[in-house]
Amino acid sequence: MKPRVVLLVFFLGLNLHVVYSQKVSVIGFDELQSKFIRSDDTLRIFNFWATWCKPCVEEMPCFLRAAEQFRAQKVIISLVSLDFRKHLESRLIPFIQERNIRLPVLLLDAPDPNQWIDKVSPQWLGAIPATLFIKGNKTFFHESEFTCEELNLLINKYLEL
Repeated sequence: MKPRVVLLVFFLGLNLHVVYSQKVSVIGFDELQSKFIRSDDTLRIFNFWATWCKPCVEEMPCFLRAAEQFRAQKVIISLVSLDFRKHLESRLIPFIQERNIRLPVLLLDAPDPNQWIDKVSPQWLGAIPATLFIKGNKTFFHESEFTCEELNLLINKYLEL
């Protein structure tokens, strides 16, 4: 290969990496917790999941459909990945690409869950999938997998509050 072609391929590959990496924000728990505190009437949904969690992967299409279905309403869905940071490039980004996920994905870089699980919800035993719904100063926590119908019913219920 000629040096120019190698350079072009290198920069194209670099640019593709940047585009896909922008879909994932690596954050610590303090930054995640700051997203929980809002005083408006928007329903914020934080789905805790991982690529290695079969029930999480099975319910993911429900969150994607709900985001589309409720896009005209005051609903923000964020997917909080509990994958290891070292698997960002090898697992998480390919997972997002393969499923064409356009929701915000936050990779929680907080390796000791015992330090933060109770801060998400004292009800949380640590299993995933788990979902935190926040509207104003009200929070609702569910440590279970949803069907699409169950998720839509909860979103409608919490929007009415």
